[in-house]
Amino acid sequence: MEWTGVQMISIWSLLIQTSSAAAGGSRCLSQDEVNQRVKTSPWEKLNYQNLLKETNLSSCADAAKQMRGEHRKRALSPWTYSLNEDQDRIPRQIAFAQCLCDGCIINQEVNLSYNSVQVKTWLVVLRKTRCEDETDKYKLKKELIMVPVGCTCVLPNFKK
Repeated sequence: MEWTGVQMISIWSLLIQTSSAAAGGSRCLSQDEVNQRVKTSPWEKLNYQNLLKETNLSSCADAAKQMRGEHRKRALSPWTYSLNEDQDRIPRQIAFAQCLCDGCIINQEVNLSYNSVQVKTWLVVLRKTRCEDETDKYKLKKELIMVPVGCTCVLPNFKK
């Protein structure tokens, strides 16, 4: 379930990246035209609410006790999702992973000898900006943003 959403994001990123028409080129768009692009965007079909509802872990201690279900719930570095919203971005909503633990869960106990860190990937989005000459119109520009998609367990960095 989780990977399907990530794969969909990756596929649509490639489509957006390769299609200059998707970004509106250098043409200024009215607010109605921008809204139409948002409505027809495949991003709007993604339902993050189910993903957010499924998260019944509220702490690292909860995760250490349960350790069953989806990958993110039984990982050594479990994570939950929060919704990142930006009205000037397409997609307007993106699920961001948040690590539940500082350390890692080893034998159902938190071990601070290890670190939980976010796994991140680049995502191409469209950023809505005002046109210089026509302040009631907008351009859609491609932008790369870093999105946390999960967490993993690593050895800490030690200074020599």
